[in-house]
Order: sequence, then C-alpha cells, then structure tokens
Amino acid sequence: STKHTPRDTPMPSMTIRSLAALATLALTGAGVAQTDRPLELEIDATDLPRRLLEADLVIPVANDIAKSGGDLVLWYPKWVPGSHAPGGPIQNVGGMVITDPDSREIPWTRTPGEPHRITAHVPTGVDEITIRLRYITNQSSSNSHGLDSFGSELLGIISPNTVLMYPDGAQAPDTMIEVTLSLPDEWRAACALPINNQDGSEYTYDAVSLETLVDSPIMVGQYAQTYDLHESDAKDSDGRTVQIPPHVMSVFSEAESVIKIDETVLANYRAMVTEAMLMFGSAPFDHFDVLVATTNALDRNGLEHLRSTLNVIPQDRYQSPKNLKGWDRMLIPHEYVHAWCGKYRRPAGMATPDFHTPKDTELLWVYEGLTQYLGNVLEARSGMMDVDEFRWMMLNRLRSTRYQQGRHWRPLADTAIASHTLRAGSPSWGHLRRSQDYYYEGALIWMEADAIIRNETDGEKTLDDFSRVFFAHNAGDPIPSPYTRDDVVRMLNDTLPYDWDEFFAKRIERPLDRPVLAAASEIGYSIRYVSDPPEGPGNARIGRLDARDSLGISLSDSGVVRTVLLDSPADDAQIGPGMKLVGINGYVWSAARFADAL
Repeated sequence: STKHTPRDTPMPSMTIRSLAALATLALTGAGVAQTDRPLELEIDATDLPRRLLEADLVIPVANDIAKSGGDLVLWYPKWVPGSHAPGGPIQNVGGMVITDPDSREIPWTRTPGEPHRITAHVPTGVDEITIRLRYITNQSSSNSHGLDSFGSELLGIISPNTVLMYPDGAQAPDTMIEVTLSLPDEWRAACALPINNQDGSEYTYDAVSLETLVDSPIMVGQYAQTYDLHESDAKDSDGRTVQIPPHVMSVFSEAESVIKIDETVLANYRAMVTEAMLMFGSAPFDHFDVLVATTNALDRNGLEHLRSTLNVIPQDRYQSPKNLKGWDRMLIPHEYVHAWCGKYRRPAGMATPDFHTPKDTELLWVYEGLTQYLGNVLEARSGMMDVDEFRWMMLNRLRSTRYQQGRHWRPLADTAIASHTLRAGSPSWGHLRRSQDYYYEGALIWMEADAIIRNETDGEKTLDDFSRVFFAHNAGDPIPSPYTRDDVVRMLNDTLPYDWDEFFAKRIERPLDRPVLAAASEIGYSIRYVSDPPEGPGNARIGRLDARDSLGISLSDSGVVRTVLLDSPADDAQIGPGMKLVGINGYVWSAARFADAL
C-alpha cells in the first residue's frame, strides 16, 4: 500500500514484496543463518512535513529459530561511517513494534548498558518479522547531526540508518536490502541509489547492500533542480586524458527561487570536479551526486559518502559568488574529497564490517586532516577563492592553532582517538582540553608535507604525486581499501625519501615540540606583528576585541570574557571566562575604549 494512513497507534504488519531481483544474504551469529531473501524496507516519508518518519522493515528469520522459536538479536546502527562516534541517534525513535506475518506482536527487550542492541523473542513457526519504526526528525545531537534525518514543511533529508535495524552477525557489504520510498504529493527525491521504478512520489530502488544503503542519504522536497557537473574529460599536464564519471548536483530549497545557481558558482563546481580528477587521476565511483539543501529551515550540515555528498547551507548562497564563502564554500569540496580520502581509502581500524563494532579513529589526522587540506586546495584551484583568501585562511589557522594550549599536554593523535568526546566544544577553557584539532591542525601538517616535497624536489613533485598513487583506483579494487600509518609513511617515501616516520611522530604523536609559528616559516610564510588588527580580503579582519596576541584575552562586544590564555597578562590579573569588564581606566566599558587603550 502506498496510501498514507495516520498512525497514532501501531498498524498491523505489512510485508513488502519488491520486484527487484532476490540476492543471497549470508549471515552468521546469534539467531542468524543462510537465507535466499534480502531484507525489505518501506520508508514512508509522507508525514515528514510534520517531522515524523515511518518505516516497515521485513527481516527473514533463520531456520533454526523459525522451527523451534528463540531469540533474534538486532542492532540499530551505532557507529555510522562519517560520524566517527557511537552516535546512532536511537534516542529519536518514537515507536517500535515487532510483529509476525499474521500481525501478532512479538515481545522484545533491550540489552542493559547497550541501548542499540535489541532482542526479539520469536515464537515457533515464524519465518520473518516486521519491525515498524517511527522516527522523530529534527532532534539532533552533536554526535548524530550528520547522520540524522530532518524534515520541514517543504523539504527534508532521510538518512536510512535512522529507520534501519539488522540481525547480529550480518555483514554490511554482503547483506542485501530492497527499498521503497513514499513521499508527499508533488515531492521528489535525489540520491545515489539506483532507481528501479518511479511512479509520481513513489520510488522503488534496486536491491543494494546494507553498506550502500547506509551510505546513501536521500534528499527530498517540493522544489528541486538538477545540474550537470561533467562537461568533458580532462587533460593532465602530460596531455593524457583523465576520464571523468558522470556528476550531477541536485539543489533543494523551501523557496523555489533560490534553487537557481549563479553561472559563475556553477562553473566553479564544474572546475572542482575537473581539478579533483586531475589531482587523483582516477575515481572510486561510477557516478557522483552532490546533494544540496540551500535553506533556512534546516541547520547547516554535511557528511561524506562514496557516491554522493550531503550538504546543507543557508539560503541565497548560490545567487552570487560573493555570497558563498567561509564554511559554506568549503563544505562541498571537503565532502567531495572524502570520496577518495575516507570512503575509498579508509584507516584499517575504521573499516569495520557492521555498524556496531567500535572504530579506531586515531588516523583521523589523515582521514580528516588530509581531506581538509586537499579540499582547500580544490577551492583555490577551481577559482572559488584566490591566493589572498588562501593566505588569510592560513594566517587564521596558524593563529588559532597557536592558542590551543592543550597542545602542551595532549598530542594531536589523542584528539583523534577521543574524537567524539570533543565535538561539542567547551564554553570555558576549551583551548586547554582541545577540540577536534585533527581537522585544521592536521591540514597544516599536510601543507607542510606538501612544502617539504616541493622544496626537496625543486618543484618537480608535490603532494599530488602522492595522492595519485595513494588514492589510485582500478576496476575490481576493494572498497573500502584499508590502510595503516605504515602504509602512509611508505607511500610518502615512494614519493620522496624522507624521515616521514619521525615527521609524523613529532607533529602528531607527541605533545607540543615546537612553536606553531615555526611551521609558518617552513611552509614558506613570514609572520610579523602590527599595532592594529590586520585586515584580510573582503574587509575581513581580526576582531578588535580579540586580544589573545597581547593581553591573552578575547571579549564580546558587551565586555564578557570569552577566552583567557594561561601565562598571559589576563591570567596574571585572575580574569576568567564569563566575567565581565565594566570599566576601562576609570571609564565605563565600551568596545572602542578597550581598543583605544590597547
């Protein structure tokens, strides 16, 4: 049935039979055995405008349990790729009923201490169960934001992991699932899943693996437009042709007028695709979908995927190149690079075969740090930002890293290992505990590695040479292709013989070994201090109330203390975060008076 029915109470079970070809599902573990049937998932998004999502999930039951009854252990996705955290948002489940084919309810229990693990107590003679899930959208948290589902009156995002469970022992790359999707009237969907059939607002997708489904967010809405980002194949510096797979960008918004992209902005994104293919030399995907919501109805968002990127930015960013800057401009190049760095080549400790095994995130300084640098390079090479903007970005990145005083006790690698504990930030003394510094500080380290390669080879080689080999993909190569720290060091040495092992040990695996500004000179920059806050391109400047370079303090316009650096004049005066300066030299506080006095 595709007709929407209000569900104030759980509905009887419905078994959904797809026309897609059946595939073999090999399962092992508690309550799981061989079966020739895939899982079946019907997603009902017709109530998404009211911020509710519903789904029916049919799971075959192993023969041993079907014959005599028993416990079937199920997992709600916990470690979803891209989140780097055990943040599968199970707290937003607003209803779960398990039934047999005759609509009789099956009891279930949750594992104490492991909320993502559910046990269904299956009676004798039941060869399949149906799980009815209701999910509340727009209830994100710091560790689930990028893998959550969202809804508003005219658009939404469906992250399949939010309405999915799977049997314990199921291997995500080998477990097949058939998916259907129902949308509100006049809505449309875009994603990287192959469409088997579309009838108005009803979609049927080809059977895919659980790994592919979870890696394929679905953007939906009433207003959307699709743009082709692939015009022709590229030529490298040696005149060789680099083939570019099909790329499209689907833009959604609650306002129909803003789905039109300025021609210069569109040209930059097309150049981004070309420059990426020249940088990497090959692609680990056969097509790519850039999914964008330019909206004021949803929070900023972004997450990487192998064949698509999920991006949410405010309205009006695409109406002019001047509107697209900072984080909003960086988002798509960053998530796009992740198709190679993170989705294809992935740290071995993060290449787990399911969505509940804990991940070893220590190599996020490669996964995210290298992506951050290469994404910024693509911004520049594609024309999104010029050299002055790049220099200004590096100035601020060096300055910010310098004032992360937690570097004195906590190595960068430890911020990666403890990644999900640091995402939310800290309102007071955050620089002492550090944040997810493997992004920006990691980018600085990879920029320095690039500079070393260029200097040592007199410009004959760059980090591009490493990237083309490290991320090379040939037909039949496994995805993901895991790597270790030793692999990174070895392949860098193939590019340039150098003590990369010690380089990474000093920069990443030990506490502060040298001033950050020393890195500036090694990269090729000089640093000097001036009396007034320096200005950057487009009237950008360091705020006059950010006096960390001198007094060791930053303030809000009203005089509330935001940051105090230890061993600074502000620290000596026993000033702390949250305090308020009420006067300057005997006069009532004002931002101008503070700047003048400084």
